[in-house]
Amino acid sequence: MLLSLQTAFVELLKTSFPDLFGGTPAHVQVKFQNPTWTLDASSADPTAGEPGQDDATDLLAFDPAQPAGPYTLSRPPYPGPKRVYLRAADGGRQTLGPAEVQWDGDNPRSFTLQPKPTRVLTGFNRVEVLYGVTAVFTQLKSHHQLPVLLSGTDDAELERAEALTLAAFALNREAVMAAGAFSHAGGDYTAVGTLKGLKLLKGAATPGSSREFLLDADVELKVSRALAEDEGRPILHIVSPGKPPGARKVDIDIDVES
Repeated sequence: MLLSLQTAFVELLKTSFPDLFGGTPAHVQVKFQNPTWTLDASSADPTAGEPGQDDATDLLAFDPAQPAGPYTLSRPPYPGPKRVYLRAADGGRQTLGPAEVQWDGDNPRSFTLQPKPTRVLTGFNRVEVLYGVTAVFTQLKSHHQLPVLLSGTDDAELERAEALTLAAFALNREAVMAAGAFSHAGGDYTAVGTLKGLKLLKGAATPGSSREFLLDADVELKVSRALAEDEGRPILHIVSPGKPPGARKVDIDIDVES
């Protein structure tokens, strides 16, 4: 669960000190040892709540030469607005207007695209869709400890790398935490992780010209399962008692299981 954090930590050192951590091979190598983690006591016996509306995000393959699709959402969408974007490999994003997205009236998960003629599609390789789903979900809290090993052949360089690692981490901790967030999806399940705390607890000089740090992280994990179309459905209107169909309706906003 800490792969994004590891990548962010190494990238910080490489970009901050390329003479030490850049190059192939680098003068100072960064390796991660065996991480350990424990669930918070409040998360050891989790219970999912009642079905409700939750946020979902899909990233679908996009071909600029054949932009129409069709495309299919991974989960049944909750009735309501959906936001659709084109994503580029470099992180760029363009918003598609309602007229550029046609939803299938018979299959709410399916849609096609008709980008306006003036829209430049070159460089975009993903369609991003943000939408609501009916799901059950809960929060898990976990505590992680990740040993980090700096190794090299020059003790003077290693001493310098140790001090500069502390400096870079102390001054960029919030950015590393943000970059350490992650999201995984499989089937109807999603797991979205956010770092709520990150510290360097201690260090040591280890045999063989190396230095060890201990990264300490608190992770909040939101886990959810989207309900199938026959498991739960939103009630948009109810008829007042004693009133025939077509009478005045009262709007409510709850979910119930079928």
